[in-house]
Amino acid sequence: MKVIGDIHLVDNTFANVYIIVRNNKLITIDTGLPEEYEKIIKYIDGLGRVPEEVELIIATHAHYDHIGALKALKEATGANVAAHKDEVPYFTGEKTFHGEKTFQKAIEPVDVEVVLNDGDVVEGLKIIHSPGHTPGSICLLDLKTKALFVGDLLYEQDGRLEEVPHHYSLDPMKNREAIRRLLEIDFVHLLPSHGQPILNEGKEKVRELVKRL
Repeated sequence: MKVIGDIHLVDNTFANVYIIVRNNKLITIDTGLPEEYEKIIKYIDGLGRVPEEVELIIATHAHYDHIGALKALKEATGANVAAHKDEVPYFTGEKTFHGEKTFQKAIEPVDVEVVLNDGDVVEGLKIIHSPGHTPGSICLLDLKTKALFVGDLLYEQDGRLEEVPHHYSLDPMKNREAIRRLLEIDFVHLLPSHGQPILNEGKEKVRELVKRL
């Protein structure tokens, strides 16, 4: 479905996969589980576009439910992969997330062509390093629409925002601090990886959550 402006949400994926149509190219935010590859391709087709128009795949972090389809989508599109520098070893296979708490399965290693740092701006998206859930988790602020992609920093449920359960994060307190820092960012809409996008009231909903923390 179309979310706002040129941002789309692929239908029915476990972790949300967003597609941005910008300057005659496509950018995806995360790729979902392996079986979601075909849903992404189908959505691209529904836009009247072709997979080869995907030029960049940005990953919010390297958990399996976010990048399970990454290798397949990268091979189908020829796109570059972008991730924060602290997360790169988890993409290349140098490091892995151990333990049942993260529900990790082995991912197929992929190269990361675009190494991101806090404050970088890529295709109109400002990178905000938000460690805690994983070392290199990021949020992305779309400077055009003031929409903030937050990955697994928090999630939406029944119109409310909640912090990701502590047992899913490597450093829950650091994740909580990253949530508080969102109030320093100029955004309007909030696009989580789990739950529904919150339009117009994104910052207000974050403020409500921070009060509860």
